[in-house]
Amino acid sequence: MVLIKYLQLVGQMVSAIWILWFIFPRVDRDTQLNEIQVWAKKTLHVMGLRVHYEEASSTAQLSTMPLILVANHVSWLDVLIIQSLQPSIFIAKSEVRQWPLVGAMAQASGVVFVDRESTRSTLKMVESVSLALRQGYCVAGFPEGTSSEGREVSLFHANLFEAAVHHQIQVQPLALRYSGPITGELCSRAAFVGDMGFLSSLHQVMTAPCIQAGVFRGEMLSPLGHSRRSLANLSHRCVRTQLAALAA
Repeated sequence: MVLIKYLQLVGQMVSAIWILWFIFPRVDRDTQLNEIQVWAKKTLHVMGLRVHYEEASSTAQLSTMPLILVANHVSWLDVLIIQSLQPSIFIAKSEVRQWPLVGAMAQASGVVFVDRESTRSTLKMVESVSLALRQGYCVAGFPEGTSSEGREVSLFHANLFEAAVHHQIQVQPLALRYSGPITGELCSRAAFVGDMGFLSSLHQVMTAPCIQAGVFRGEMLSPLGHSRRSLANLSHRCVRTQLAALAA
């Protein structure tokens, strides 16, 4: 069974290479976004992940209008889950460039890499986010700056929120929680933490019987009247509250 899953995943990787290097250069933005979304959904299915999506009753459907999505960070799977719901330009740590195949795919799909220890790199990231928003893309990031097992949400760094305040772009908080589909208990196999390598994490996910990814979308946040720091703090409180609701 696991071997079959790996073979299917290899097929998805080949499909990703074909999409990024041969289809993307020939199609418009809307088609690119659709290709990303379809591929992400298929890949999650191959790996045995079920996505359970909830939203606040007063919020509208996710839109392709310029928007900044922020979420707690548990795993590299977070990217696939968000892409399956809302194709976006992602902010990622510079180390992702070095991951086998994934790094090359990330670069080809327009990921914005940032070294948070470098002020110059951070400023360049803000400029890249602003450009993506002006071009009509949604931008997604994980303001904690690191991943966790999913029990708590660390404070959010404010850099990503600068573009939201400057361009008056709304912010959409998302809470992500991985659990067993039967027990509902937190699933640690999905967590990508500490010194774990990407391939080790991938094997943990592929050998898990099934993982459910819970996604809760709260109220959209307006940047009006906020500084980047106050908007970051408000977003953090929203995600923390949403995560507690998922765990209840």
